[in-house]
Amino acid sequence: MLSPTLGKKRIVAKAVRRPLSKLAGHLDTLMLTQIILTDQDVLPRVTSAVLAEGFETIRGSLKLATKAFAITKLVERLVLEDVPNRQIFAVSVEALSRLNSEEKWSAIWLKYLSQLTDNLGVGLSNWRCLRCNEPVVDDASFVVSERRLVCGKCNEEFAGPTIPMATNSIKLLSIVRTKPFSMLRRVNLPTLNALQVEEILLREITDWMNRPWSEYGAIAR
Repeated sequence: MLSPTLGKKRIVAKAVRRPLSKLAGHLDTLMLTQIILTDQDVLPRVTSAVLAEGFETIRGSLKLATKAFAITKLVERLVLEDVPNRQIFAVSVEALSRLNSEEKWSAIWLKYLSQLTDNLGVGLSNWRCLRCNEPVVDDASFVVSERRLVCGKCNEEFAGPTIPMATNSIKLLSIVRTKPFSMLRRVNLPTLNALQVEEILLREITDWMNRPWSEYGAIAR
């Protein structure tokens, strides 16, 4: 399970698979549940469970469930066992709630990735060129090693590995990083621009995890 106070935790739910188990309807995959555990340090046992949110729309749709598992796959890697992380728990539940309400997936996913970069302390916040220090507003590139943007003019002189970004991708990245979800949900998100922003955010997250970013791409799903 994932808990805001206990982090990722292994627990025991005895007899939960029995047809008449009182816990069966509260401890299924993708359920938000209030539970009471025994005070054992290793493999505590569930003594009580009350369902708070079943995310029924997600669990009733293979398409939505696949997207939800993209969220939980990242959580599985980011959260350490027995280490509380209230912020990741909160933004993950928020993303699942939006998905359950069938909000636009690309907006949900990009905002969620941006919130994770903030939690990890790797979120992009400098919108000036790495070389000339001018504001980046047109086509530019993301410098992987420096985690900074370089404008189109300076990019020609830059020898390090970069990721090209179109003008609309720069604008979208800025909206994702600085504006609330209520605004992002109203913005047209062309697939090409969404994919470029997804790559930048995922590279930041998976570099921290020391994992290939492409394993976690979910816009194209």
